[in-house]
Amino acid sequence: MEVEKYLPQIAEDLGIDLKRLIESYGKKNVQLVKDFDIPYLRFKKEVHNVEEGTVVFLGERIAYARGFPKIRRAMLLGEVLKKHFKDKFQVEEKLDGYNIRTIFLNDLVCITRKGLVCSYTTQHVKKILGTNLFFKENPDLMLCGEVIGLQNPYQTKSYPEAKDFGYFVFDIKDRRTGKSVPTDEKNSLMARYDIPSVKNFGVFTAQEAGMLLELVRTIGENKREGVVIKSQSMDKQVKYTANQSTNNDLRYAFKFFFDYGQPFMFRRLVREAFQAYELGLSKKELEEEAGELGKSILIPMVETIKRIAQGEEMTEDFEIAVPDVDFGKAFIEHLKHIGVKATIEKVSEGRNETIIKVKRHYPITNDKIKAYLKGEFCSE
Repeated sequence: MEVEKYLPQIAEDLGIDLKRLIESYGKKNVQLVKDFDIPYLRFKKEVHNVEEGTVVFLGERIAYARGFPKIRRAMLLGEVLKKHFKDKFQVEEKLDGYNIRTIFLNDLVCITRKGLVCSYTTQHVKKILGTNLFFKENPDLMLCGEVIGLQNPYQTKSYPEAKDFGYFVFDIKDRRTGKSVPTDEKNSLMARYDIPSVKNFGVFTAQEAGMLLELVRTIGENKREGVVIKSQSMDKQVKYTANQSTNNDLRYAFKFFFDYGQPFMFRRLVREAFQAYELGLSKKELEEEAGELGKSILIPMVETIKRIAQGEEMTEDFEIAVPDVDFGKAFIEHLKHIGVKATIEKVSEGRNETIIKVKRHYPITNDKIKAYLKGEFCSE
């Protein structure tokens, strides 16, 4: 495919220096993906202020889906609100799942945070949205949402409202510019088209930081993640998570502690410290928090070592619901393409769908622990 002929138009539309775009394509920081009905360019890295994960579909008419930028995190909530949010802001729930942008080309298309079309997510989101009326009347917009539930390969977290699979929208953007519609307009669009939304806790001011801290504490006690704070113009967004959510992240990561890098773990420990400080925990409360944190770290590590010592392999098991076995096999290949080592463990044929049990493998953790159990030296 002659990608070069598209590059001048793409550079103009996205405001990129053409020479920079050509260089990025040559270095494969902008990668051509051909295993979709419409070939597309995927921005594997940020290029001249165009976000990582941006996708450009090279059909008869070029179509864009700008990447979703990372949302900054507050460490001390009260100080961040005082410094950055002078006016009222909207507070929404932050769900613990994976980020999906949905656009309409010839049909619905779901795109992961890293800029890959995901056929598995697409087939499920189609069922949830039910109609394409929103896209027919707003063709230049895209929905940005969180997928949660146990039947997915990226982040298996169940919620009462979506045990197996759910899609909840938290942002609506112009797909070419990446600019978000203001919160009031977004709320109106969500209601008008009956689009499933993350929970909206309402409008707050910086003076209500204490109330927000209590809200986040309650969210954590209910085994949920946290909040995202959004200026009404959507030019500022900040996330803040409950300490219980951080503990859950650590408990999961330390099952596969050689596969998850030290920065992943260290960042979460720092979050715990700042939140404990801001909450002004008593000595007794701090000791209780420290105990829970220690359990989240040490217990899963020891359990992993024991299981591998007994000859087991530490894997993460999950299920996916697909139309047929061939679709499932193709999806496993998609996982391999994004660096996830997975194999099919079991197939159950149902009347309307096929359930495939999948094993996700963590070779670094398994191999290193086996080596240490045999007396090998630690290289660190």
